[in-house]
Amino acid sequence: MPARKRQMRRTYVTTWKAYPKNQMKGTMKIKTQTTLTKRLSALALAAILSVSACAELAAQTWWGSPVGITLGQTARVTAANTGTRAIIVNGSFLDSEGTVLGQFESQVIEPGKMMSFDLNADDVVREGERIQIRVVISADSSRGLLTSTEVFNNDTGETTVFVIAII
Repeated sequence: MPARKRQMRRTYVTTWKAYPKNQMKGTMKIKTQTTLTKRLSALALAAILSVSACAELAAQTWWGSPVGITLGQTARVTAANTGTRAIIVNGSFLDSEGTVLGQFESQVIEPGKMMSFDLNADDVVREGERIQIRVVISADSSRGLLTSTEVFNNDTGETTVFVIAII
């Protein structure tokens, strides 16, 4: 007795129902993904997510606007953490030549907290009365970090310059 060939009935899948091949006229066919295609898609997505995560972890640096201070004034930089995780910040006050006039390192700012750092113009050794300064702040993450630079008179506390930045 000869072996009978078994015929398989092909079925095409649409978004809502399966039909035998002979009933598929005029309907749209949906291409199924192979295992390799699925794995490559997952790998590409993982690569994109890891790059964006690394960018978040990379140190961010912010250069503040230059301001001038003179005898009897103090420059204050304030950093506030409005995010949900602690941020580690480093900062420096630089003069117009790039010389470090004052700095703070590895200050941890917890969520919802802030810290300030002052540079008193009376403590800076310089040739003239007036000096141009700028603030440089780097942080392990800039998400939720707000900074401001303020110049105020020592004797009255009156603010003469206020610059705010969202990093």
